[in-house]
Amino acid sequence: MENSHIEQSIQSAKNGNELERQQIINRNKPYIINVVSHICRKFISWSDEEASIGLLAFNHAIDTFEASKGRSFLSYSYCLINRALVNYFRKNKYHNQNLSLDYVFNEESSLTGEEINKSIQIYREKVESSELVEEILELDRILNDYGIKFEELERASPKHKDTRELIYRIVHKYINDTELVQELIEKKRFPATAFARKTGYPLKTIEKHRKYLITMIIISLHPEWVHLSSYVKIK
Repeated sequence: MENSHIEQSIQSAKNGNELERQQIINRNKPYIINVVSHICRKFISWSDEEASIGLLAFNHAIDTFEASKGRSFLSYSYCLINRALVNYFRKNKYHNQNLSLDYVFNEESSLTGEEINKSIQIYREKVESSELVEEILELDRILNDYGIKFEELERASPKHKDTRELIYRIVHKYINDTELVQELIEKKRFPATAFARKTGYPLKTIEKHRKYLITMIIISLHPEWVHLSSYVKIK
């Protein structure tokens, strides 16, 4: 699903959606600068010419990427950034104590190897961690309207598997009722009694796990929070 979304974004950018193109570039700027620094074997900032070359190569990767060839976009963009820097080094006879041309040329032959895959994986983990934090902060902001703090959730979380599965069924039932969802969002309260009467679920259980239920419902109503959904293991 994630790869499909990336491919759709890239195709949209190729078709002239400049906003989508800029969003792809902005999301991947940490990756671009990390790749350039890795190839140059020294710290590179955005004021360096090598960074500009990497950015241009990444932009070119958006225009020329073909998902049908079976290569990931990050791996493909790495290849183009590397190639662009190699050409730059050749033209400028790039030599210093940190980098030899032999190293750069040899890099191109191992782009699909373990080192590049590890670099991409580390980058993805950093991005996912950052996105998870952003999602948690957004959830915390929303929960404040319900008088709930994110740090309370560990204590509020049901400990038994049967109870958790019951909670997930309740959440599923709730989010499929438009009126109940509207009341929760607009009035910032969980209509426990009305819901119990309507569905037959025990009011005592609903009241006991009210904060956790509200949290799970809010997360379920935000499918874009993919990392947070995985973090709390919502089904």
